[in-house]
Amino acid sequence: MMLQVFSVLEGIGVILQIALLLFLLPGGFRKFPLLLVYSVVQLVTDVAEVAVSHQFGTNAVQYVRLYWTDEVLLDLLLFLMVIVFTYQALEGNPLRSKAGRFLAGVVVIAVAAPFLVYYQRTLFSTRWFNGVSQWLNFGGAIMNLGLWTALLSNKKRDPQLVMVSVGLGLAVTGAALYFGLRQFMTRTDLRPFAELVGVLTHLLGVFVWCWTFRPAIMRQGGTKQPSPAATSSGY
Repeated sequence: MMLQVFSVLEGIGVILQIALLLFLLPGGFRKFPLLLVYSVVQLVTDVAEVAVSHQFGTNAVQYVRLYWTDEVLLDLLLFLMVIVFTYQALEGNPLRSKAGRFLAGVVVIAVAAPFLVYYQRTLFSTRWFNGVSQWLNFGGAIMNLGLWTALLSNKKRDPQLVMVSVGLGLAVTGAALYFGLRQFMTRTDLRPFAELVGVLTHLLGVFVWCWTFRPAIMRQGGTKQPSPAATSSGY
């Protein structure tokens, strides 16, 4: 039953990712290029994982390595988005330059720390990848608080950036919840529920992004009606 649910959610995720790409390409990617990169990587990795799982099975070494490599790469992109959006949210703030140096330092620490913290684990093993994913997800969730602090302190905050940050917050918080629940749900039969929380929050985050960048005609609820002046002119 759960396998069928995850298969359906996987299909929905691919559809949402394709829709997001189509919505970003007309111009939204210029303002949020990292979101476009994330969307492309997410779509490519989803397709690659499906292809490899059908060919080798989900327990094969090829699939496990691909899954964890994709997971860490996507988690790193989410973390970087939190940092970049925080810097964007500080536009007009006199402390922006100092905050920028601090955020750059956070990125360096986030990338280097897993090699230092998990040095006892075999590099690029499943345990190492799992630790790095937890590090990036919990770090992203904590830094997301800084993002919202920057947004709320900016009186001229960008509404579009706010909506994109909402989707990002759902994605990073959902991933952190997933890893947190896995630590408490020691029974194997409960693990799928933790994964379900992570998948649903991620899909909700992508849906928020799609809603943010939906075409103007969808925002108006249909085709634009002619103005009264044009109607009365007889043309």
